[in-house]
Amino acid sequence: MKRVFEAVNFGGNKLFWDYKLNNTSHYKGYYHWHQCCEMLYVHEGTGRVVVGGETFPIRRGMLFFFRPYQLHHVYASVSYGQPYSRTILHFDLELADELLRPFVKRYALFNALWRGHQKMQAFDLFSYEEAVERNYEYYHLARMDGKGEDVEEIAMLILCLLDSMIRSSPAETRQSSAMVEKNSTEYAQKAMQWIDEHYQEAFHMDDLAEAMHLSKFYLSKLFHDETGTTLKEYLIAKRMRQACRLLETTAKSVEQIGAAVGIPNPSYFVQVFKQEVGTTPLKYRTGFIQQSKERADTR
Repeated sequence: MKRVFEAVNFGGNKLFWDYKLNNTSHYKGYYHWHQCCEMLYVHEGTGRVVVGGETFPIRRGMLFFFRPYQLHHVYASVSYGQPYSRTILHFDLELADELLRPFVKRYALFNALWRGHQKMQAFDLFSYEEAVERNYEYYHLARMDGKGEDVEEIAMLILCLLDSMIRSSPAETRQSSAMVEKNSTEYAQKAMQWIDEHYQEAFHMDDLAEAMHLSKFYLSKLFHDETGTTLKEYLIAKRMRQACRLLETTAKSVEQIGAAVGIPNPSYFVQVFKQEVGTTPLKYRTGFIQQSKERADTR
């Protein structure tokens, strides 16, 4: 079962690498987040990415940056004649920070991306496709030669990606987010914004539909067509991400946290949390505290 919190197991490695993953059958995707940074590069495919309350198109040459613990959803429209091919790399924030710090301009972009100061998280690198593909191929060859954990190889990989992101035109980047039909995109984003503002309350589809001045059936269809998911899935993912944040940063009880994210029934909250996150709220909090302590001890 897919979980909204998808912990990346580095297995003692510095970087988690999936090169040219390929799908030729249904790929629905799901809302999730990781404890680390993620870069997703599209070699081929069509679909949508939802991140930061905005929807972006999947197409050849697009690169997406996801911050640690940032909720995101990837939906690819896949068929035998239209595969979805991508390269995904996950890396630890502290490692990247250390490696990139000497490179002022690239480090400034990376810092802005992971801190959320850089609003745009989708980059159209099609004009630099040859350089990007070569960069990935060189690092993959280094891994095959047993050099994938070399910090210099990792630094060059990420630096070259950041360099392409800097060189890509801001105008092209903004334009890439408008490839999907404008009106549909606006409705989906407004619906997500409404949920972001009201997820702490009891959810009634009629209230959202009324706020959007649409029928609930038409709104549901628009949202699904644009994001590849449902309003209910987005609501649950939003509530669970906020619950995790409260477990990580406060001493509030499970009952208090459930009520704070719009699920006042404690037993139902624990049930939903375990189903979506993969563990109980208390075990999640204990695990987070332990991981934080281990990271502090290694510094």
